[in-house]
Amino acid sequence: MKSSLLRLVLTAVTLGALGVPTHADDAKPTAAATRVLSFTHLWSDANGVSHFRDEKLSFEAATPENPTAGTTSRTNPDPEALVALPLRGATGATFLYLKRAAVEDWHRAPRRMYLIAVQGMSEVTASDGEVRRFGLGSIVLMDDLTGKGHITRAVGNVDHIALTIPVPAAK
Repeated sequence: MKSSLLRLVLTAVTLGALGVPTHADDAKPTAAATRVLSFTHLWSDANGVSHFRDEKLSFEAATPENPTAGTTSRTNPDPEALVALPLRGATGATFLYLKRAAVEDWHRAPRRMYLIAVQGMSEVTASDGEVRRFGLGSIVLMDDLTGKGHITRAVGNVDHIALTIPVPAAK
């Protein structure tokens, strides 16, 4: 089970790193040599209104100036050819299933977590009114823990399945 889950996470992250759009509405080509993984952050403000924000994870090797960055390969002649960026504190990964055409009315994220789409497509409406679609390989940091939350719809011809990875609260 652990190796299957790891393989799935690595596939989803690889899709993002290879330029698969982070959400279906933003299908812009990306540079092949990118060292950045884009994702969407769904969060709620002090008034409980949820919003989307585009963010990036940089695959940079740890340095004395940035000791919390990723670790590099110790066996590859090019030490930066492989950089492992840990999802610190992530335990309890689960799969979510949403039947085709199903709608989850207003709700908040049950916990702070990354959501990685592995099948189908979902459409999410933030409480500020913005609507985005997330397909295969999309990564969303679900962080709207207060307020009205968001609406989720499974759109398209197949059921929507996503991998969730809980992460600790932001500091």
